[in-house]
Amino acid sequence: MMLAVNRRDFIRVSALTAAGTLAAACTVATPATPPAAPPEAPTAPATAAPAAPTAAPAATYSEAPMLAELVAKGELPPVEERLPENPYVAVGLDGIGKYGGTMRKSFNGMADHASMTHMNNRGLININQDMEIHPMMADSWEISPDATTYTFHLRKGLKWSDGAPLTVEDFRFYYEDTILNREYTKVQPEWLASVIEGERVPATFSTPDDLTVQYTFAQPKALFYYWGSIILGIPALPAHYLKPFHPAYADKATLDKAVADAQLDDWTELFTKKVDKVNNVELPTHEPWLQQNVWSDEFVTAVRNPYFWEVDTEGNQLPYIDKATFRLFNDAQVNVMWAANGEIDSQRRHFSFSRDYTTLKESEKSGDYTVLLWRATKTLCAYFNMTTKNQRLRELFMERDFRIAMSICANREEMIELLYDGYGTPQQYAPPKDSPFYYEKLSNAYLEYDVDGANALLDGLGYTERDAEGYRLYKDGSKERISITAIGTSKDADSTVLMLIDYLKGVGLQLSYRGVDRALSIETHQSNEVECSIGEADRNLIPLGDPRHWMKHGTTDSRGVCIAWSAYYLDPTNPIAEKPPEGHWIWDIWAAWEELQRTVGEEAQQEVFWRVLDIWARELPCPGYFGETPEIVVIKNGFKGLHDGYATDCCTSGYEYIIDNATWYWDEPEKHTS
Repeated sequence: MMLAVNRRDFIRVSALTAAGTLAAACTVATPATPPAAPPEAPTAPATAAPAAPTAAPAATYSEAPMLAELVAKGELPPVEERLPENPYVAVGLDGIGKYGGTMRKSFNGMADHASMTHMNNRGLININQDMEIHPMMADSWEISPDATTYTFHLRKGLKWSDGAPLTVEDFRFYYEDTILNREYTKVQPEWLASVIEGERVPATFSTPDDLTVQYTFAQPKALFYYWGSIILGIPALPAHYLKPFHPAYADKATLDKAVADAQLDDWTELFTKKVDKVNNVELPTHEPWLQQNVWSDEFVTAVRNPYFWEVDTEGNQLPYIDKATFRLFNDAQVNVMWAANGEIDSQRRHFSFSRDYTTLKESEKSGDYTVLLWRATKTLCAYFNMTTKNQRLRELFMERDFRIAMSICANREEMIELLYDGYGTPQQYAPPKDSPFYYEKLSNAYLEYDVDGANALLDGLGYTERDAEGYRLYKDGSKERISITAIGTSKDADSTVLMLIDYLKGVGLQLSYRGVDRALSIETHQSNEVECSIGEADRNLIPLGDPRHWMKHGTTDSRGVCIAWSAYYLDPTNPIAEKPPEGHWIWDIWAAWEELQRTVGEEAQQEVFWRVLDIWARELPCPGYFGETPEIVVIKNGFKGLHDGYATDCCTSGYEYIIDNATWYWDEPEKHTS
């Protein structure tokens, strides 16, 4: 039985925060404030951010006691020498914090390194909880009027986590020696290229001065500043650390020996290992937390970066918290048990409202924590892989009427009532209503519950024969039952999957579930061994930040409705790649995506993007069922910096980390040092 949640309270907390949202690369206000448009590229060179708070004078900078001790011992330079001349100033939701303490979290295996990377994401620019796009590690940035040239001015005096200067040379090294090196990077990344007549033309990189990097594209690159490599990270590598592993700089004999000692085939494999920040803890970084041991360990620890370049408004170097720990779990119920026992301090990841809310809510007092409720904009979807290796299922999945049948056979109101106690909205995968890209035609397409209509559609496709149990048979005369296997990352089928199994049975289709860990799920998708998967489609609040699910152009790791075709778009030489049939609507989607990247101005971008959504409304590449559901965030009592009521979406701003986690702190840090 679901523990009751007052609907009015859920709506209220969703509107409490004026900032109200958390988005893929940008945010839109909650119902408490009018919806806002995503940041639009300036029409003339100009900084793309509001004025930032001013830091305290250098003489008044302060640091964490653990770092002050190292300074006193002569093991670390003074704080004013570690910070840039004009550090980024962060303003926390709960004001000036206190130094110290440990933040305990969990993770779900090797492939779940996003638990760490989401916490560490820091870009040249940033989009905060107030829906402002602003400079972050860059001091300022500009876009040319035609959106072909992007200029970023770095803060003077930035340093890597080992104390080495972070300069324009690190950006040049990344681009010219790794991205443009075809021995290392076989295909020019889309985000650093212009697509002209099907070919990726690399951007031109330049450094006008010692603090400025510039990217110039052969044609307008209107969405460049949305890319995760700008918002979530920096297109730079620590050249001082990596040059000894690159043939353009290393002694050949020394490099060959290093490759042989590592039992690898060539320098590219060694270099790849060296830039793997998840498993190479020696790699210098610009991020706030320094991973101390490899991600394959059961417990992973991260400590503060003494050269981190953020301060609060009083000049206190951030982050406030000394250490973060991550504990491995393989069973979701173990993770819930840890939270219920008060052993997790701050986490949204890996909790499910339908599965975990009652348990977590009932244990709030004994576990000494609070369950915050946020609003998830993502949509539950079923992904039927139209390019599955099972040719008979491929024939079925390719049929539009099949996909429509899979939509209307489900009772969405029943699912929302039973799974979320009535808190949710029937919808297809589309931008939500508070997005400027909301498209009602898609959002409300094929939502009616109509089992008779679904059966009629399947009958019309020729799948009329059934076995003794009422399951449909293939129409090839084999007398074999149509059986579809869905994979997911939960060990067992959850209530959502079980309900979909029942709905499909109601129209004569057998759906079974196979639980795999995240790493195996990615591997299975990348080898196109997937028939179906069931999960949530996100990145929809501000879709231009990361429209991969609509465009089917960005990854083959998950959510595959046409895995082999996506592989072809990414790299035609991929062993699983298949060229889509001539005239198929996927070509229209890809053409629109390429046009969208060249389109300047929000209204024009909206028109192009809506053409894609129009195709989705007609073809329904993957049936969506519902969204706008509550999202659980567990916060230990006394933990400051996170509030109730935000809308949450993945992934370009990293879930709750759009609220700068360097500003989080403990009210009594001395009580939280384990």
